[in-house]
Amino acid sequence: MELEKEMLQLNVNNAIKGAVVTSLKDILAQITKDRLNFIAVNCALAGRSKLKKQELVDALYDRITDVTHVRAAFLTAEMQEWELMSRLFKAPYIQDNTVFADAYLFLMDKGLVFSFLEQDKLYFVMPEEVKASYQKLDLNLFGQERTVTQLVLRYSEAASNLYGIISVQKLIEIINDQNEGSLTEEKFNHVCLSVSDKVLTWNVQHGMLFNDELDEESLHEYEKFLESVKDKPYYIPPKEELLRYAEIDYFEMTPQLEALKNYIMQQLGKVEQMAEAIIDDIQLACSMEEPISVIMEEFERRKIRLNKKQLNEIVPLIIQVNNTTRMWSNRGYTPAELSQERSQSTNADNVLQHTAAASSKIGRNDLCSCGSGKKHKKCCL
Repeated sequence: MELEKEMLQLNVNNAIKGAVVTSLKDILAQITKDRLNFIAVNCALAGRSKLKKQELVDALYDRITDVTHVRAAFLTAEMQEWELMSRLFKAPYIQDNTVFADAYLFLMDKGLVFSFLEQDKLYFVMPEEVKASYQKLDLNLFGQERTVTQLVLRYSEAASNLYGIISVQKLIEIINDQNEGSLTEEKFNHVCLSVSDKVLTWNVQHGMLFNDELDEESLHEYEKFLESVKDKPYYIPPKEELLRYAEIDYFEMTPQLEALKNYIMQQLGKVEQMAEAIIDDIQLACSMEEPISVIMEEFERRKIRLNKKQLNEIVPLIIQVNNTTRMWSNRGYTPAELSQERSQSTNADNVLQHTAAASSKIGRNDLCSCGSGKKHKKCCL
């Protein structure tokens, strides 16, 4: 409920107050110079700071209705953005109070979509001139280019989440193998450049694509990480499964996670929603290769006290979850899979064993305080 209220307030803040207008010139004339300047920045309009308001309106009108500008933005529109655009192509405007800001903010920043608030109702508009510019495109060719662009972006998102870091050449190889394509590095880099002004969870530098969670790492740490994984194979699932990793919160619901969830519900007496939240956090901690003491903190911070019997029963379940969790350090393999794939002791070392010594280290005094030894992503979530 709180999220819905926050999203509604954000929608209200972004909306133009008053009756719906569908002409771009009329819309631009209604908004403040500060907002015009903001759109001008996102449209890379040169000399904007020296323009008076009407001059800025005229210059922005020319830029926003430029076919090249429309084409570039629409090529990179994400799924929820494209769904909203598809609705707007078919009508002068739509009334919908439930649209999430993610579906329109990028397009609004580019001056391609606007919203209005009238009598507590939200209306969304794609100006007539923008639609006219879109119709000037070769729509068949545009559709083909958009398909390739979206495919590259989905694979890039998925690869960054599954592997943490991967060479561009390897990613292109995977894309071509799974799609019978002929994607080149030049085309891949062109797609990456086209989304340089969007907020992404990954980046490309020096021929490597990496998850932005690695931004805090030094060049030395990158080199260390790459050296540690250089002899490990990539886990490459079928296309449908691989692309599921494009969703940042996706992970496989393994039998080991199910067993842990059932134990939390049946033996600890927690409702399903609580159990799901705990295993979600434990899976994340395992994927980040946190020590067992940090993983056990998920119970401590929820004020769930475990007796000795429960501790002895739940630790093996968590270790099994850890051993079946996909990890960046294993190039997407789980420790259990990699120990079977490779017989060398260096790879087998990733598999945790449940021993008395391991369980004896768990205790209240061993739990890390918030932020100690944790990565930024963990703290944020």
